[in-house]
Amino acid sequence: MKAVAAAVVSALILAACGNGSAPQTAALPAPPVPPRITGDVLFPDLQQFEPRITAAGGCVTDREITAEQFIALRTSMMVTGLTCRGVYDDVDNLFGAYQQFTVDNAQLLRETQTLIGRYLSQHQRGHFARLFDTYQTSLANEEALLVTEVSASRYCQAQRERFFRLAEATPEELEEILNQAVERYRDEYTLCS
Repeated sequence: MKAVAAAVVSALILAACGNGSAPQTAALPAPPVPPRITGDVLFPDLQQFEPRITAAGGCVTDREITAEQFIALRTSMMVTGLTCRGVYDDVDNLFGAYQQFTVDNAQLLRETQTLIGRYLSQHQRGHFARLFDTYQTSLANEEALLVTEVSASRYCQAQRERFFRLAEATPEELEEILNQAVERYRDEYTLCS
């Protein structure tokens, strides 16, 4: 490869000298364009979204959609925090950022856990807290499986901006992000009249 490049440069210099003009350096090729990640950074196209709280049937309100979207975002942050430390060299203390997000949003987390647990208890047998734990574990397992399906490198690349945007969001910004998620995925749910 070096021999070919040297031959091309030599030919250009000889050609320039042959017509009486000063030698010119060859233009370097443009650097390769990095692969484009489709979709908005908040909603990377790694998998098709499917509602989970309605698996046992039933319709949902916007408030229940918001609750599911918050838990889904928090779950993906947890998996990103655990998975991507090596990929990002953990200079940003990813898991610590996830933990701080959880602490900062503890009230919203309690409200959404209760809301989803009570919703699930209307459609399944069991105590609402246990049903929520099962639901949360299922989400985390599916997210971890996604990492293995698309590769840790691709997953972490797609999740990086989303993770930090969520981790650094003010309560008002988080509310706007959740509103965007509700609008994006509303058609996937059966809405209550």
